[in-house]
Amino acid sequence: MAKFKVSFELDEDDAAYFRGLYRQAKQSASKLDADQVVKDARTLIARVRQAPHVPAFVTDAIATLEDMTQIILDEEYKAPQAVKQQVLAGLAYFANPQDLIPDHVPALGFLDDAIMVKFVEEEFKNELWGYRKFRGLGSPEEQRPWTKIGGERLNKRREEYRKQIRAEIAERKAKDDAKRTAAEEKRKGAKGGRKGFFGW
Repeated sequence: MAKFKVSFELDEDDAAYFRGLYRQAKQSASKLDADQVVKDARTLIARVRQAPHVPAFVTDAIATLEDMTQIILDEEYKAPQAVKQQVLAGLAYFANPQDLIPDHVPALGFLDDAIMVKFVEEEFKNELWGYRKFRGLGSPEEQRPWTKIGGERLNKRREEYRKQIRAEIAERKAKDDAKRTAAEEKRKGAKGGRKGFFGW
């Protein structure tokens, strides 16, 4: 069977619609059981990986979703509780059984989930960056310290690494916030500087 590529772009109305769904899900997150939210997200991950003929962009999105759940579950990463709560709120949409597109529809069944993951990924891009960097260090079991002193040194190094990553995440967030503020001020300035037909 011949292969063909399908690409699409969300216009502002489409993006606003999905942002609205995401916002609603986050607002309702406080009413949800945290363990159930994670369980539902992991169930979706498993369904995608077991489904035949899943587009690559969906599997990429699901890999991001798995990293999000691991930010909460990974005991070595030790994400701050506030971060875990924020991530749980971000995952709340995936605890909703009312899919826009039923998951059993071939190829497209996980499309809405993949789109929503992109919104989550954008919001938590710095935390995801930090988690992936930490994960690259490997687990203590993989590094196998041979003595008690070696183990203590390893734990100390990992703790220092965690602090370093958290500082880098905070720095990246601050830069993003500064860019958003500058862009917003520029937009407001451009809007305020417009004049009517007669220069009014």
